[in-house]
Amino acid sequence: MSEPTVLTDVADATVDRAVAQLDGWTLQRVKSTALVDSIADGGGVRVVVIESTDPSLLRTVVDRAHAAGVAVVVACADDLARRRAVELRAEEWYRCPADAEEIVQRMRSAIGRSIPARAAVADRVERVEYEQMLHDALTGLPTLPVMIERSRALFKERGELVVLYLNFVRYTKIEEIYGWEKLDAVLETTAIAVREFLDDTAMSTSRLMVSFTNDDDFIFFHVPAAGVAAATESEITETVSRLQRHVASRIEAQHGEDIAALFDIYVGRAHVYYNPKIRLERLIYRGIREAANAARSIEERERARRVADLRSSLRDRAVYIDYHPIVVTESLEIFGYEALARGVLRSLRSPEVMFDVAAEADLLWELSRLCRSRAIEGIETRLQPNELLFLNVDPHDFNDPAFNEREVKYPNRVVIEITERTAIRDYPKFRERLRAFRDIGFRFAVDDAGSGYAGLGSIANLEPDFIKLDISLINGIDTNFIKQSLVETMVKFANDQGAMVIAEGVERAEEFKAVKDLGVHLVQGFFLHRPSSLPQTVARAVASR
Repeated sequence: MSEPTVLTDVADATVDRAVAQLDGWTLQRVKSTALVDSIADGGGVRVVVIESTDPSLLRTVVDRAHAAGVAVVVACADDLARRRAVELRAEEWYRCPADAEEIVQRMRSAIGRSIPARAAVADRVERVEYEQMLHDALTGLPTLPVMIERSRALFKERGELVVLYLNFVRYTKIEEIYGWEKLDAVLETTAIAVREFLDDTAMSTSRLMVSFTNDDDFIFFHVPAAGVAAATESEITETVSRLQRHVASRIEAQHGEDIAALFDIYVGRAHVYYNPKIRLERLIYRGIREAANAARSIEERERARRVADLRSSLRDRAVYIDYHPIVVTESLEIFGYEALARGVLRSLRSPEVMFDVAAEADLLWELSRLCRSRAIEGIETRLQPNELLFLNVDPHDFNDPAFNEREVKYPNRVVIEITERTAIRDYPKFRERLRAFRDIGFRFAVDDAGSGYAGLGSIANLEPDFIKLDISLINGIDTNFIKQSLVETMVKFANDQGAMVIAEGVERAEEFKAVKDLGVHLVQGFFLHRPSSLPQTVARAVASR
């Protein structure tokens, strides 16, 4: 029988050192283009370690390897490569550069996740469950059952354990708006930033983990060193404040201000004392629940504060507009601007947060009126005569007696974006309401098409002039053939109906090229424009309060 072989296109000698740790294994290094044929030749290949960034080749290698019962580990140079690896269901990945120990661990894990078809199904399930129980593949963090075992002796010896529960609120909102790939990237950045922070603090001995794989909240176990008192409440509060600033700065640097504005963290604390009469696992789980409840209590207090901030903002008209350009794909000429409302107060900077708070406080109509008023001011002060204003309006706003077709001085320059935070329940009645607007010159867009309520039903019923494709459909479109097919179909439909397609959330040159090649008419996103910081005049007004 042939010796088990690792097949790779990676030139880094670290892979050689990793394979040397696998007794009896050999390494076969080939060019990227030769990987597929080498897999087909057999020769005892058990694992493929690939670094090629060619999406088509990568997909072919993964498909061929899986058909042959061979595991795949992707060497990722950046976040885009990591997303490709996850999407293609490679068994494992690692970020370059990595040491030999990590690479060999990833190869072993990949083998455990990829049992040949001839093996028993029960054995495959058992192995995969075991591998996934040990660590979270996305963040690399160990899971709670593992850390309980690792902390058992320390907890008993010291007799006390500080549990911190980190509740990252609105991470689900990131996934809803931008898609799971973006949340995965944010979670990875978060984990790295938290570990960086811990290494530079007195809590460097803390053990960081997730409750289970793919969780988006983190847990600390902190066993104070011998002779050192446990951190006080005030010390932990100060440490948490610095942690929040550190993680937020890393997220903003990596993912932009809009994502950072959605970031918030509430930390709950529990002090657990060892009691030999009570099962140790039960003590720890009770401590975790206590810490999680404490984090939720802090979140509730913060919600009340935000409602007060919103009432203050409505009174002082403390909302400003970032006019986000929409450009013609072929020429890059400005076609119009989407009016993005942002709170002056930092707690309400994100529009998603601001409208969520308004919904909780039953102030949606009041906030929508203020945002529309602020946005419309820009028609004369910000836009050129040939440029359109895209104005976000929720179906709920059409029930507001104060909102009518006479609210805007230049209706032929306004596109009303139907932003479906709430579902449209009676399409015939809603279309009648829209007709009064359309009759005097307003045009309409369906926002976030392909996400939430904004599906094919909305497009068919509202007959929009513009179809705005959701950012989750555009993110990574250059490497996702299914997304490309969906967008191509939508463009053809729009052309047949005399409408135009707008790609939202274009963040990279590769995404821009992809949507351009697919015939998308208009684009907007960070690749072309990043939202402005708080205007200086507004900032000075806030500072003077």
